[in-house]
Amino acid sequence: MKKRLGSMFSGFKDKIQSLPLSGLWGSIKVKLAIGLLIPILFLALYGVISYKRSEDAIIGNYEVSALDTTNAINKYMSLGLSMAEQSAMEIVLDINFKKFYEMSYEEAMASVKSYDDLQDRISMNSRSNYFVSNIHIIGANGVGVSTAVGIKDHLYESIVNSSIGTGFKESKAQYMWFSDHKELDEILLNGNTYNTDNYAASVIRKFSDSRGYIIFDISRDSIKDVFANFYMGEGSIQGFITKDGRETLLNTNATSIFSGLSYYQNAMSSEEKSGYSYESFNGKDYLFIYSKFDSIPGTICSLIPKSTILKEVSGIRSLSFIFVTLASIVAIAIVFIITRGITNTISRMNKSISLAARGDLTVKFDIKRKDEFQMLAKGITDMINNMSHLIGEVQGVSGTVSNSAKRLSFTSRELLEATKGISATIEDISGGIIHQAEDAEHCLMQMSGLSEQINQLYENTNDNQKIADNTQSVTNDGINIIEELNDKSKATSEITQDVILKIEDFAIQSKKIESFVNIINEIAAQTNLLSLNASIEAARAGEAGKGFAVVAEEIRKLADQSMDAAGQIQKTVADIALQNNVTVATAKKAEDIVESQTASLEKTVSVFNDISKLVNDLADNFKGIIVRLNNVETVKEETLNSISNISAVTQQTAASSEEMSATAIVQNESVEHLRESAIILEKDARKLEDAIKIFKINKS
Repeated sequence: MKKRLGSMFSGFKDKIQSLPLSGLWGSIKVKLAIGLLIPILFLALYGVISYKRSEDAIIGNYEVSALDTTNAINKYMSLGLSMAEQSAMEIVLDINFKKFYEMSYEEAMASVKSYDDLQDRISMNSRSNYFVSNIHIIGANGVGVSTAVGIKDHLYESIVNSSIGTGFKESKAQYMWFSDHKELDEILLNGNTYNTDNYAASVIRKFSDSRGYIIFDISRDSIKDVFANFYMGEGSIQGFITKDGRETLLNTNATSIFSGLSYYQNAMSSEEKSGYSYESFNGKDYLFIYSKFDSIPGTICSLIPKSTILKEVSGIRSLSFIFVTLASIVAIAIVFIITRGITNTISRMNKSISLAARGDLTVKFDIKRKDEFQMLAKGITDMINNMSHLIGEVQGVSGTVSNSAKRLSFTSRELLEATKGISATIEDISGGIIHQAEDAEHCLMQMSGLSEQINQLYENTNDNQKIADNTQSVTNDGINIIEELNDKSKATSEITQDVILKIEDFAIQSKKIESFVNIINEIAAQTNLLSLNASIEAARAGEAGKGFAVVAEEIRKLADQSMDAAGQIQKTVADIALQNNVTVATAKKAEDIVESQTASLEKTVSVFNDISKLVNDLADNFKGIIVRLNNVETVKEETLNSISNISAVTQQTAASSEEMSATAIVQNESVEHLRESAIILEKDARKLEDAIKIFKINKS
């Protein structure tokens, strides 16, 4: 009892003392901190989701805005560049312009006013169009006019033979856009080379009567200024790219960027006029935007760093991080303030519980807190008071339990001895019953063997009965077959007699054939004699009787052949007569054999009738045996059932005896356990009495 109560208090004490030592995650501070941090984490998650949605919204708005800006630049530049095309056409169609370039070189140079008017006209066009940097006119008459100072004359053939002239020949167009005209730049001005970097592209129009070309150079600086006015953000790159890859770029020192990019090439090969996508450039993510001109062979492209787009939402991310961090710090501080009071209270309660664990049940739990700990202290105080009352009652009962345990131990010893005697008697009875059951089982097995032999004899007799029946059936079939054979033998005898008669009749007819042959021989001999006489008469006739001699010779030959044939027929008839005699003798022998066979068949029928009678007698005897075996089978079944019942009763008696013996053994073991339990109870009662003595349940 003492150990159980002590272990209960010690376990409670160990749980409280082990809180700081059970690991960081087992402490109340950490659990409270986690409990407060979880909502903060949800708040942080909400901030992340809000940031992500804000990011997606801002990126989406930025993408649309950037694409709209690029399309606006496209429209603005398209307007300016289209005006350059229009201005070039207006100049070419001007009457004074046409007249000036229809003059010869000398006449044109002499017409100073016309030259000055033309110079003023192109200068005004250059200044009025924001995108035009310079205008050059090169006529077939050798006169060149340019807004750039110092243009050379007689450059027409140079243009015709350059890539510009080749392009016009191939396309047969009135005007074309070119990325540059470097071949012309090298010879355009007096003094130094015209700077190709001053223009981004050129629109060149051919005079309608092929008397020259007018060139409008598009200013690179003007394009860059347009890009600068529509600023895309820090780190962004904007560019105007011609159809053959010349680029005018802003915010970079590179001369070419977009032409070598695969996604730019994919955009150029697509049918979309404008679009955007996120691509990698120099290892970073950029928003790539493109917008193709409708009537001008060129494209506006932009590369905007994704970090620049996200710069507007970075403040939200920083604010969310700072807010979550401050909330976490405040939550942890609150946790430490709350848990400090809790741990102090637990420490004071732990001291009182330690005293109770050592046996002092007079301790008090004085807690000044007004929360659940006060209720806990009151509950522990009530528990200790109840335990003190219980131990006082146990002290009074322990002596009574000790005396009862002694009496129980003595009584169980006497009961054990009596149970052992009963168990021995039951074992003797069980042995006799088991022996009786074995004998009954042996008798049942022998009777079963006899039953099987009787069954086998019954089956064999049935088989013999069936064999006798089959033999009777076969005998009857044999008699029928022999009777049929006898009938057929009689028919055969009759047929044989008929054959003999027909053969004898055939011999008579053969003799008639022989008489016919004799007649043929006589006719042949007479014919032969007549043939001889005819031959003699023909010889006498001389030459006139040769034909008759030939006929006589043929008649003689026929007579000889007839005699030979008659001889063969006579021989054949003699052979047939001889064969007929042999056949008649054979047929008579067959007739004798058939008569003998008929007699034998009649004897066989008599024998089969005797066999049939004997088989009938044998079948009747088998039927009598089967009837007696049926009676034996009935008696055997009754005997077998009786022995089986005796064996079953004996086995049940043996099983009951074994169960009784097992029950006696179990009862014997139970009494033994009861005696051992009584001894243990007596010892435990003494220990309980000794253990309770150490508890202090009152202050006296």
